[in-house]
Amino acid sequence: MRWRRPDAPTMGRAIGIILLIALLMASALHARREAERDQASHAAVVMQSDHDALASDLARCQALGMKADGDPACVAIWAESRKRFFSPDVTR
Repeated sequence: MRWRRPDAPTMGRAIGIILLIALLMASALHARREAERDQASHAAVVMQSDHDALASDLARCQALGMKADGDPACVAIWAESRKRFFSPDVTR
């Protein structure tokens, strides 16, 4: 029995379907990567703004000098700073 060569229209349709599937998979992967990148950048912005607020509060307490020892807000800010510094969290 000899092997028959497939006709051109059938091969064209098969190649078209394969290319369409590959295109759909590539676009799905691209959308997934963009979503992950957006989540990561949003988390970085939140962490940065939270860090900036703490940094500005620490600067205010530093400007108070010795008066900051009796200020309950500064005591709380220093406690938060120590907590962040000594925390084992690796996302910093």
